[in-house]
Amino acid sequence: MKSTGMFLLAAAGSAFAVSGLAALPPVGGFLLGRPFAGALVFPGLGQGPVLIALVTLAGFSVTLTAGAYAAFRWSGFGPSRVGLVACWCLAGGPAGVIAVLAWAGARGSAFAEPAPYAASWGMATALVAALAALAVTRTLPASPPPPAKRVFWPRRWVLPCLVLGWALVWSVLIRDQEPLLAWLPLSPGYFDQVAVVLAAIVASYLEGSLRRRLPVEGRPGRAFVLAWIALCAAPIVYAAVVAIDRGMREPLLADPLNPAWAVEYARDIGAALVAEPAQIAVPPLLLALAGTGLQILLPGNDREPAPPDPVRPDRRWSLLVAGAALALTYFCIAVTSRYPVLTRRTYDDGTPVMVRALAFLAPPDPVLGRTAVVWLWTVTAVFAASAAVLVHLAVRGRLVRLFPASDYVVLVGVLALAAAMGWNAGSVIAYGVTGERLQGISPAGEAALFTGVVVPGLAALLFIVHSQVGLTRFVRIVELEDEETWGTLAERYRAWKEQVREHVPARRERLAAAARAAGAALAVVVAAGAVRGFGVEPHAEVHDSGVFVTAPAVSVAQAPLENLAGALYVVLLAGLTYLVLGRSNTKGLRSWTAVWGSSVVAGGLASLPLDPVAGLQAGFVAGPFVVAGVAAPRPPRKILLAGAAVLVAVAAAPLARGAPPAFMITSATWREQRPRLTIDISYPRASGGDARRVNAALFAPVRDHLEDMLRDLRANPAAHGSVTGTHVVVRGDAQVISVRYLLAGEHWRAVTYDVAEGRTITVREIFAPVAFTPEGRRRLAAALRPLMPARQIPRTVTVDNERLLVNLGKGTVEFTFGRGYFCTGCEPFTVRASRERLSGLVTERF
Repeated sequence: MKSTGMFLLAAAGSAFAVSGLAALPPVGGFLLGRPFAGALVFPGLGQGPVLIALVTLAGFSVTLTAGAYAAFRWSGFGPSRVGLVACWCLAGGPAGVIAVLAWAGARGSAFAEPAPYAASWGMATALVAALAALAVTRTLPASPPPPAKRVFWPRRWVLPCLVLGWALVWSVLIRDQEPLLAWLPLSPGYFDQVAVVLAAIVASYLEGSLRRRLPVEGRPGRAFVLAWIALCAAPIVYAAVVAIDRGMREPLLADPLNPAWAVEYARDIGAALVAEPAQIAVPPLLLALAGTGLQILLPGNDREPAPPDPVRPDRRWSLLVAGAALALTYFCIAVTSRYPVLTRRTYDDGTPVMVRALAFLAPPDPVLGRTAVVWLWTVTAVFAASAAVLVHLAVRGRLVRLFPASDYVVLVGVLALAAAMGWNAGSVIAYGVTGERLQGISPAGEAALFTGVVVPGLAALLFIVHSQVGLTRFVRIVELEDEETWGTLAERYRAWKEQVREHVPARRERLAAAARAAGAALAVVVAAGAVRGFGVEPHAEVHDSGVFVTAPAVSVAQAPLENLAGALYVVLLAGLTYLVLGRSNTKGLRSWTAVWGSSVVAGGLASLPLDPVAGLQAGFVAGPFVVAGVAAPRPPRKILLAGAAVLVAVAAAPLARGAPPAFMITSATWREQRPRLTIDISYPRASGGDARRVNAALFAPVRDHLEDMLRDLRANPAAHGSVTGTHVVVRGDAQVISVRYLLAGEHWRAVTYDVAEGRTITVREIFAPVAFTPEGRRRLAAALRPLMPARQIPRTVTVDNERLLVNLGKGTVEFTFGRGYFCTGCEPFTVRASRERLSGLVTERF
């Protein structure tokens, strides 16, 4: 007890001496201009009577010493100098706030002016006082004996619930009424919300790390101090996140290697901290006391913790990774909310791909209208829920391994599957709620770009979290302690591998599963190809929701590149299935998520040169059939041979069909009145054969013009627009369909579709290469000059000019010259020239 009294007297005297010395105007004025040392200066330097300052400093020294010693004694840290210094620093914050509050009350002045510096002054003075007392006395206060029985059972969920709960309660109900209880201010801003959640996560993680090093079972005092430390870190994390959003994004992106932004960032963190000066001093103390008291009152649990499962991840593991997926989703929402080009969907082809890829999770701006807001929020919500559930199931279906690379492929697949589920289910739900189709914004296109660009990065972050949890679990499985040698670790590692070997799928088992997946995919591909070969396009839209049903296909009616994509899908699916099942717990039923995700990835990769959007959707639609094929038992050889024969017959059946009938071209009208937009336009519709692809190509000019108009309206919420126009079918037979659109505002367009090849052709395929040379331009002008209106005497004609439309007729070529092609104010006109007149300038293909 003698040593304890000496130390406490030395600590209190050091605190009074340090604070009193720094409160002298000459000393304080000198320290104010110095980094770190300026924190020792009393916030009321040179203000008020000296007697009040002396009484305040004496009271501060007594409060600091008594509170710090009580925390140190209750903590049970024992002869730990680090623990003692930590307790003194923790007590310094509340002691400083109380002292400055009492000083301001005695003077009759406002507390708001010195408040920002009260906590930092108290903690800095406490640190110097503790170190000085240790140096003078060279001893530690006596610690109490360890508890005789375990009467305290910690719960990890208490601290994050207190962090989030009090932030919500204070921000909504109290706010400015009681500044001493201020804690992580919430606001409608997404970044503030992310900062609070991240602060809760970091505080919980820090408390858990401290508890692993310093067990708290039966020690409520130690649990209180460790929670106090973790809670003091929460405002710092909050300030660090908020400071990024308040002016640091631009300089960081502009010049990340410039150290000037780091200095400015540190100042912004300090400004965010002192905005609510008590949040790092009083609320952590009160919340730690409340949390410890709650855990004392909760009923105890005498059961020993169950040993970790050496075979598969438990529920806590998978929920942690799923929670990380949710947190990353919300972080993407917070980041994209600061960019109007994403929230208003005003991006175009010139916008960087990485920026456009994040638009899938960008919160919609209210100026987009009710339909777009409901639609886009629904897609985002469905993706977030799907990602969390699918990641949870995927992790539960894996085996406990150290850094398995195949788990990264699984995470990529389940996130791609979540994106597909998000836009499909979200679009159907949103259409059911609004009754209107989303115009000018393509959730399918945004999801495809998000899957190709952002999903690999998100999967990498989830893989880091997954691997970190796996490493911690592995340490628990092999019971590794600090004093263990590498030889012991290697021996236990080998024993653990032998223990789980029977759960690892054998190579033959994985090959059989991959073969069943490939067989199921092949059946889907051949069936879809046969349907398409008979002229039925398996690309149907679900009502008017924008969701379409398609499937990978191989057919004699398709182009070779499309057949190659269908075959490549089967090969990629087999390879990915073999890979993802390498560390899968095949004894369970959760590997279906990995297989379905592999189908989505395989469909996107196979159709990358053609149409990734349709490829991802085809893999998504075919996924359930593939999962069923993998889950089915191995059929007898006779059934396999019979199935192969049926597939061959189905694939060859379209050969018995005669030549496909010519397309029937009819006219359709789209009339619709939307807020700030009027649509009244006619367009051609094809029926028969592969009509879906033809109609998509013929409708492309209308769609592009509508998207441009909607983009302009989103950029200018006060504007109104209209999309009106007509069309002329120049040619529509079994070889070529050529249409000219006359859109309002002279946004004229021409489309020429090659029926045999199933694609749109350009002017460079219509004209011979010589037509693009100076000599060819003069020859073309000479051929067209007799057909021109009066006073139009061109010397050259450039066919790839954007103001000249070219359509193919039957044995003719039509040229539509736009306004101002030859002269300012020249009216548009159309001329028709025969192929004989253009001999040598046009190709003979069409």
